[in-house]
Amino acid sequence: MTAIFAAATPTTPGQMRPLNILRDLPAVADLIELCFASTIDMEGRSYVDQMRRNGRDSSFLGWASKVIDSASLPLSGFVWEDDGRVVGNVSLIPFIKGGRRIYLIANVATHPDYRRRGIARILTDTAMRRAVEKQAASVWLHVRADNLGAIKMYRDLGFRERARRTNWQAVPGTALPGSLRISERVGREWPLQHGWLERAYPADLNWYSQQNWDVLRPGLLSGIQRFLSDVDASQWSVYSNGSLQGVLSCVRSFGRPDVLWAAFPEHPDLDAMTNLLLYARRVLGQSRNVVMDYPAGIADEAISASGFVAQRTLVWMEAPGAR
Repeated sequence: MTAIFAAATPTTPGQMRPLNILRDLPAVADLIELCFASTIDMEGRSYVDQMRRNGRDSSFLGWASKVIDSASLPLSGFVWEDDGRVVGNVSLIPFIKGGRRIYLIANVATHPDYRRRGIARILTDTAMRRAVEKQAASVWLHVRADNLGAIKMYRDLGFRERARRTNWQAVPGTALPGSLRISERVGREWPLQHGWLERAYPADLNWYSQQNWDVLRPGLLSGIQRFLSDVDASQWSVYSNGSLQGVLSCVRSFGRPDVLWAAFPEHPDLDAMTNLLLYARRVLGQSRNVVMDYPAGIADEAISASGFVAQRTLVWMEAPGAR
């Protein structure tokens, strides 16, 4: 992996050290909240609040100290400390997919008073090196598409863009009916639906979302799996001129948003997509939180027309690990 290490200089106050989960989590949570105050969403706030709670939970800290290298949680990384205060952070989160160890670099944050001094670069590069030491097959990160400075820094460190995905959230309110025929998904449509799902949600990123398509598969075994996992799935198909144009699945589980998974051809019928999303909004009208992730740019206008608002577009970037 090609990476450039920018050594600390006298103009960069403080020093870097490994994250200490026994005492650093509340300070890191405060730093993340400060640095991303203008863009943090509901999920992000919940993440920060959970980090604070974990930092005060002795039983969690005792468990976490034993599973730092295996749990897909922000338990490992580095901080930049100046005069006893955490002013920079990077998290290194492990994932396992198909026997491969993958690391996600996350929570790259520098206090506003310490920016443009190379701290974020040093932290990120050090996290990359640590991932290589741990025999990572690859190292990933995601960054908001409008954060051009960070994207340039990551490219300079060897990361390359692999995907752009937009997170959408439904606007509360009553949706008007569409004009195309929509019905419940039938079993014979699964092979086509499955192929469309794998195109829209490629395996390259499935280690992160860890979506199990079997819960959407027709049949008794899938129903048992949903029951045991306490998951409910509703699925609808849209047709134009008698031909299947797409399938939309809503996966619901206690305490989490209703998540939509959109299965459409590579070049979708935009009217069909809008109609199907409008239908879903009507059916799920009582739900306060309906979200969807979809490749950026493919059907933005159709999704917006159905009453969804883009929350953020993330650029997913990968650097090779210890291949």
